[in-house]
Amino acid sequence: MRLTLHSRTQSGARASPPATAIRYSLFTIHYQNAFTVLELVMVVGVLSVLLAAVVPTIKTVRTAALRRQAAAEATALVQAAIRYKTEYGFWPGQVVRKDDVSVRLNPAISDPGAMLSLIVSGPKAFTDELWVDMGASPNLLFINDNAVYQALRTVGPASGSRYGVNPLNPKGISFLRLERETDPIEVGFPDPWKQPYVLFMGLNPRTVFTYEIKDSAGTVIATHSVSNQIAFAFSRGPAGPNNTNYIYSAGVRP
Repeated sequence: MRLTLHSRTQSGARASPPATAIRYSLFTIHYQNAFTVLELVMVVGVLSVLLAAVVPTIKTVRTAALRRQAAAEATALVQAAIRYKTEYGFWPGQVVRKDDVSVRLNPAISDPGAMLSLIVSGPKAFTDELWVDMGASPNLLFINDNAVYQALRTVGPASGSRYGVNPLNPKGISFLRLERETDPIEVGFPDPWKQPYVLFMGLNPRTVFTYEIKDSAGTVIATHSVSNQIAFAFSRGPAGPNNTNYIYSAGVRP
């Protein structure tokens, strides 16, 4: 006896299409809902225009925020220097370490009377191009900014895992949040662009203080005047040495 099998469906039901038909049907639907090449080009073009408009705005906002940060840090540096002067009777950098427990006059001060002079702290490349109108007072002292930060450190020489007393700050007062404070060589306080601040100390607040910035050829590229300050600081900004639009500590309107 021959047995024959027939494929039958229930009344009113449709038979399922073959698997190949299902795959083809899905592929066709997906293709019909995809972007065309022209549409993709248009989307990319719109995004490019939006990015071109947004990126400069983001950069401007970030630069403005960094300039505000630099102004706040310059102000903090000035306040630290003034507080140090009030606490110890001399500006940071006028006295330097002699050894681990004692101090001496900064070797750059040849005349003890210069203790009352104007002090400029900053990178040597900058101070070499700085001219200051001191009027009748010839006492002008240029010091490396590291001498200032050495004085402001809260710790002294290391002994194993412990740190001794800083003879320049024997009270251990925290004047400023310094970078790499435990390293006497690398200690610093850079601006947001990783450049040193320039710090002026010992001004007569009753006089107008004028200084000029010269380029390597000796040409004056900026003249600034400051009054009513005993100390001030500034950052040279994002352009660094090529910039004269400095960012000053609070109260300075050059």
